[in-house]
Amino acid sequence: MKRTHNKDDIVQTGLEIIFSRGFNGTGIETILKQANVPKGSFYNFFSSKEEFGLAVIDLFLSDMTALLKPIHADLSLPPLERIRRSFELLIARFEENNCSKGCLLANLGLEMSDQCEPFRHRLEDALQRWIDSVAEMLKEARETGAVRIEVDPSVLAESMVASFEGALMRAKVKKSVEPLKNFIHLYFNVFLA
Repeated sequence: MKRTHNKDDIVQTGLEIIFSRGFNGTGIETILKQANVPKGSFYNFFSSKEEFGLAVIDLFLSDMTALLKPIHADLSLPPLERIRRSFELLIARFEENNCSKGCLLANLGLEMSDQCEPFRHRLEDALQRWIDSVAEMLKEARETGAVRIEVDPSVLAESMVASFEGALMRAKVKKSVEPLKNFIHLYFNVFLA
Protein backbone atom coordinates (compact mmCIF):
# COMPACT_ATOMS: atom_id res chain seq x y z
CA MET A 1 0.00 0.00 0.00
CA LYS A 2 1.40 3.37 -1.00
CA ARG A 3 2.04 5.79 1.86
CA THR A 4 0.40 9.18 1.43
CA HIS A 5 2.58 12.09 2.40
CA ASN A 6 0.91 14.74 4.45
CA LYS A 7 1.92 18.41 4.47
CA ASP A 8 1.01 18.63 8.16
CA ASP A 9 3.44 15.80 9.01
CA ILE A 10 6.27 17.63 7.28
CA VAL A 11 5.48 20.91 9.05
CA GLN A 12 5.16 19.20 12.46
CA THR A 13 8.48 17.40 11.99
CA GLY A 14 10.06 20.66 10.84
CA LEU A 15 8.78 22.47 13.93
CA GLU A 16 10.40 19.92 16.23
CA ILE A 17 13.74 20.05 14.40
CA ILE A 18 13.79 23.85 14.10
CA PHE A 19 13.23 24.12 17.85
CA SER A 20 16.46 22.23 18.46
CA ARG A 21 18.62 23.33 15.51
CA GLY A 22 17.24 26.69 14.41
CA PHE A 23 15.98 27.47 10.93
CA ASN A 24 19.36 27.89 9.25
CA GLY A 25 20.68 24.74 10.92
CA THR A 26 17.76 22.67 9.65
CA GLY A 27 18.16 21.14 6.22
CA ILE A 28 15.30 19.96 4.08
CA GLU A 29 16.95 16.53 3.81
CA THR A 30 16.91 16.17 7.61
CA ILE A 31 13.23 17.04 7.80
CA LEU A 32 12.29 14.66 5.01
CA LYS A 33 14.33 11.82 6.49
CA GLN A 34 12.77 12.26 9.93
CA ALA A 35 9.27 12.56 8.43
CA ASN A 36 9.98 9.58 6.14
CA VAL A 37 8.98 11.62 3.09
CA PRO A 38 10.62 11.64 -0.36
CA LYS A 39 12.14 14.93 -1.53
CA GLY A 40 9.62 15.37 -4.33
CA SER A 41 6.79 15.48 -1.82
CA PHE A 42 8.33 18.50 -0.10
CA TYR A 43 8.25 20.50 -3.31
CA ASN A 44 4.69 19.39 -4.01
CA PHE A 45 3.70 21.27 -0.84
CA PHE A 46 6.24 24.14 -0.65
CA SER A 47 7.89 26.23 -3.32
CA SER A 48 10.83 27.04 -1.05
CA LYS A 49 12.33 26.52 2.38
CA GLU A 50 11.12 30.03 3.25
CA GLU A 51 7.51 29.09 2.47
CA PHE A 52 7.96 25.99 4.61
CA GLY A 53 9.36 28.12 7.47
CA LEU A 54 6.31 30.37 7.35
CA ALA A 55 4.10 27.28 7.60
CA VAL A 56 6.08 26.19 10.68
CA ILE A 57 5.47 29.60 12.28
CA ASP A 58 1.75 29.29 11.49
CA LEU A 59 1.62 25.84 13.10
CA PHE A 60 3.32 27.15 16.23
CA LEU A 61 0.86 30.07 16.39
CA SER A 62 -2.08 27.73 15.95
CA ASP A 63 -0.81 25.55 18.81
CA MET A 64 -0.26 28.60 21.06
CA THR A 65 -3.69 30.02 20.25
CA ALA A 66 -5.32 26.68 21.10
CA LEU A 67 -3.36 26.58 24.36
CA LEU A 68 -4.01 30.16 25.53
CA LYS A 69 -7.42 31.05 24.09
CA PRO A 70 -9.46 29.11 26.70
CA ILE A 71 -7.71 30.99 29.51
CA HIS A 72 -7.98 34.40 27.82
CA ALA A 73 -11.66 33.77 27.09
CA ASP A 74 -12.57 32.56 30.61
CA LEU A 75 -14.52 35.57 31.84
CA SER A 76 -15.19 33.85 35.16
CA LEU A 77 -11.59 34.77 36.05
CA PRO A 78 -10.47 38.33 36.75
CA PRO A 79 -8.36 39.74 33.91
CA LEU A 80 -5.06 39.77 35.82
CA GLU A 81 -5.61 36.15 36.81
CA ARG A 82 -6.17 35.25 33.15
CA ILE A 83 -2.92 36.95 32.18
CA ARG A 84 -1.01 35.31 35.02
CA ARG A 85 -2.40 31.85 34.29
CA SER A 86 -1.52 32.15 30.61
CA PHE A 87 2.10 32.97 31.43
CA GLU A 88 2.19 30.20 34.06
CA LEU A 89 0.90 27.72 31.49
CA LEU A 90 3.73 28.69 29.13
CA ILE A 91 6.21 28.31 31.98
CA ALA A 92 4.86 24.85 32.82
CA ARG A 93 5.20 23.81 29.19
CA PHE A 94 8.81 25.08 29.12
CA GLU A 95 9.56 23.17 32.33
CA GLU A 96 8.05 19.99 30.84
CA ASN A 97 10.58 20.37 28.01
CA ASN A 98 13.46 20.35 30.52
CA CYS A 99 14.03 24.09 30.08
CA SER A 100 14.76 23.75 26.40
CA LYS A 101 13.07 24.84 23.17
CA GLY A 102 11.81 28.17 24.49
CA CYS A 103 9.49 30.19 22.25
CA LEU A 104 9.70 29.74 18.51
CA LEU A 105 8.79 33.40 17.98
CA ALA A 106 11.77 34.57 20.02
CA ASN A 107 14.11 31.92 18.64
CA LEU A 108 13.30 32.77 15.03
CA GLY A 109 13.12 36.48 15.80
CA LEU A 110 16.73 36.43 16.94
CA GLU A 111 17.85 34.20 14.10
CA MET A 112 15.86 35.41 11.10
CA SER A 113 14.64 39.01 11.56
CA ASP A 114 17.65 40.49 9.78
CA GLN A 115 17.73 37.78 7.11
CA CYS A 116 14.20 37.44 5.84
CA GLU A 117 11.53 40.14 5.68
CA PRO A 118 8.59 37.72 5.33
CA PHE A 119 9.72 35.96 8.53
CA ARG A 120 10.16 39.26 10.35
CA HIS A 121 6.69 40.42 9.31
CA ARG A 122 5.05 37.13 10.32
CA LEU A 123 6.84 37.16 13.69
CA GLU A 124 6.00 40.82 14.31
CA ASP A 125 2.35 40.16 13.53
CA ALA A 126 2.28 37.19 15.92
CA LEU A 127 3.94 39.09 18.75
CA GLN A 128 1.66 42.07 18.21
CA ARG A 129 -1.44 39.88 18.41
CA TRP A 130 -0.16 38.44 21.72
CA ILE A 131 0.57 41.95 23.03
CA ASP A 132 -2.88 43.15 21.94
CA SER A 133 -4.53 40.25 23.76
CA VAL A 134 -2.67 41.02 26.99
CA ALA A 135 -3.38 44.75 26.56
CA GLU A 136 -7.13 44.08 26.30
CA MET A 137 -7.08 42.20 29.59
CA LEU A 138 -4.99 44.98 31.21
CA LYS A 139 -7.55 47.55 29.99
CA GLU A 140 -10.31 45.45 31.51
CA ALA A 141 -8.37 45.22 34.78
CA ARG A 142 -7.93 48.99 34.84
CA GLU A 143 -11.61 49.64 34.05
CA THR A 144 -12.74 47.35 36.87
CA GLY A 145 -10.29 48.97 39.30
CA ALA A 146 -8.28 45.77 39.75
CA VAL A 147 -5.11 47.74 38.99
CA ARG A 148 -4.31 51.40 39.09
CA ILE A 149 -1.84 51.74 36.27
CA GLU A 150 -0.93 55.06 34.73
CA VAL A 151 0.91 53.38 31.85
CA ASP A 152 -0.90 52.78 28.57
CA PRO A 153 -2.02 49.11 28.69
CA SER A 154 -0.50 48.52 25.24
CA VAL A 155 2.90 49.74 26.44
CA LEU A 156 2.66 47.64 29.61
CA ALA A 157 1.57 44.58 27.61
CA GLU A 158 4.53 44.97 25.26
CA SER A 159 6.84 45.27 28.25
CA MET A 160 5.34 42.13 29.81
CA VAL A 161 5.72 40.06 26.64
CA ALA A 162 9.27 41.35 26.08
CA SER A 163 10.17 40.67 29.73
CA PHE A 164 8.69 37.19 29.52
CA GLU A 165 10.65 36.41 26.35
CA GLY A 166 13.84 37.74 27.97
CA ALA A 167 13.22 35.68 31.10
CA LEU A 168 12.57 32.66 28.88
CA MET A 169 15.90 33.16 27.13
CA ARG A 170 17.65 33.48 30.50
CA ALA A 171 15.87 30.36 31.79
CA LYS A 172 16.96 28.45 28.70
CA VAL A 173 20.60 29.43 29.25
CA LYS A 174 20.40 28.80 33.00
CA LYS A 175 18.41 25.55 32.53
CA SER A 176 16.14 26.68 35.33
CA VAL A 177 12.66 28.19 35.54
CA GLU A 178 13.86 30.59 38.23
CA PRO A 179 14.00 33.65 35.88
CA LEU A 180 10.42 32.90 34.78
CA LYS A 181 9.22 32.59 38.36
CA ASN A 182 10.91 35.93 39.06
CA PHE A 183 8.99 37.40 36.11
CA ILE A 184 5.69 36.18 37.60
CA HIS A 185 6.59 37.48 41.06
CA LEU A 186 7.71 40.91 39.86
CA TYR A 187 4.79 41.58 37.55
CA PHE A 188 1.95 40.08 39.55
CA ASN A 189 3.09 40.47 43.17
CA VAL A 190 5.00 43.76 42.89
CA PHE A 191 4.31 45.90 39.79
CA LEU A 192 0.59 45.15 39.41
CA ALA A 193 -0.21 44.36 43.07
